[in-house]
Amino acid sequence: MGAGRAQGRRPSRLPPPSLRSLSLRARITIGSTVIAAVVIALLVLVMRLQVVNVVASATETLLDADTDPYVATLEVDSDPNLSPPGNAQFVAVVSPTGDITLSSMPRRLEQSLGSLRTTPAGTSVVELGGSQYRVVVEHPVNQAGRWTVVAARNSQAEAIVVDELTTTLSVTGLAILLAFGVASWVLATTALRPVNRMRREAERLSVAPERAELPVGPAQDELAELATTLNAFLARTRQATERERQMVSDASHELRTPLAILTTQLDLAALDRDDARALAAHIERAKNSVARLSRLANDLLTLSRIEESERRAADGAPQSATAWSDLGDEVMAAVDRVRLIASAKDVTVDFELEPPTVADGSDEPRYRLDTGGMAQLVTNTAGNAVAALPRGGTVLVSWRAASGEGVLQVTDDGPGVPESFVPVAFDRFTRPDEARTSRRDPDPVTGAVPMPGGSGLGLAIVRAVAERAGGTASLRNLPTGGLEVTVRVPEVRDAPAARTAR
Repeated sequence: MGAGRAQGRRPSRLPPPSLRSLSLRARITIGSTVIAAVVIALLVLVMRLQVVNVVASATETLLDADTDPYVATLEVDSDPNLSPPGNAQFVAVVSPTGDITLSSMPRRLEQSLGSLRTTPAGTSVVELGGSQYRVVVEHPVNQAGRWTVVAARNSQAEAIVVDELTTTLSVTGLAILLAFGVASWVLATTALRPVNRMRREAERLSVAPERAELPVGPAQDELAELATTLNAFLARTRQATERERQMVSDASHELRTPLAILTTQLDLAALDRDDARALAAHIERAKNSVARLSRLANDLLTLSRIEESERRAADGAPQSATAWSDLGDEVMAAVDRVRLIASAKDVTVDFELEPPTVADGSDEPRYRLDTGGMAQLVTNTAGNAVAALPRGGTVLVSWRAASGEGVLQVTDDGPGVPESFVPVAFDRFTRPDEARTSRRDPDPVTGAVPMPGGSGLGLAIVRAVAERAGGTASLRNLPTGGLEVTVRVPEVRDAPAARTAR
């Protein structure tokens, strides 16, 4: 029985595919064809109505022409001698006494003349025996009384004309609709050809993402704008990916050496665990290695956060603006923190603030730079200078407003850097190999104090902070000796009035 029931079941029908499952080309063709069909149907209907009105008006004109001679005669002659109408003309004349004086009407229509005597003058439609007649009734008056003149024509001829014309229009409309559908398909195919090229090129991104680029057509249309926007997005994505790849590679390279050194130091400490003095020296060196690793990790985290804020700003995230005086306060606070480090080397760190000239009723300049960014600028540049200076050196930090921009300058009187280092000074993990490298032992001539080596990210952070604020960072050796680092940040003209909190 189960098999019988199974055999008796009807196979389930698959649901018809929805419009959304069709291709864009098919949807465009179907949509445009449906719209064209509606327009053509409306045009056929309107034209049919117009033809019906025209044919009816023409018939009425002919009927008036049939009655006019008789009406003109009866209006002047009480005992007229009426000639019969022409061939295929249905005309009847009824006397005031109700007698049919003249008639070429069909028998059925002639029998209704009695009722037409009381019908007001004008046009009407009479249906007799399944046939329709358009009838014109006139009532001329003379001395004999009120006459009735009736002219009629079969409406079947009108219907035949209208139906034939409607059929012709419908066939023509279907032909036009078919041609329109084919043209829509061809045009949609042509219009979507760049999209197909873009799709094929996008498939290549998974194979060769570093070289793939969406094609931009010669026409300045929406597809070209879309391709241009996507290419810009791909370029930014490649740059971000390349930066991340480079950072991971550089970080791996930079971490490998201090980790290896730290491992060696710990191994040596384990071997010298019975020698307290040697053990303490190994532990101190291991602490320096850990400090270097910690600074490197912190600097990498700082760079990552800066780049993330740059991406958010590029996506339209709002950016706050800080007043010149607030940034000046942060300069002084950052200089105080650098002085704590500089005191170990007897290095003097000074600052100069040159306030902007503000007209009455005007707000002080504002910059797309927060106080945390200013602290990083001062700490990294001035800290590098302190690390490179000999005992008794001097560092000057100045912050001023000039020509629509804020200028932060850090100048020292140290040995400077090699000229070959200047072009790559703001690259990641780059360090000068000659003048500004920390030494392990105190220099007997200059008195430089040994300090843990830097991560090579300090100036890279400076450039990232400056560029995030829309500015630039530069570095140069002074002719009189020493190094000058300059950061320029443009003013924000439409900044909000409220100051940002530190």
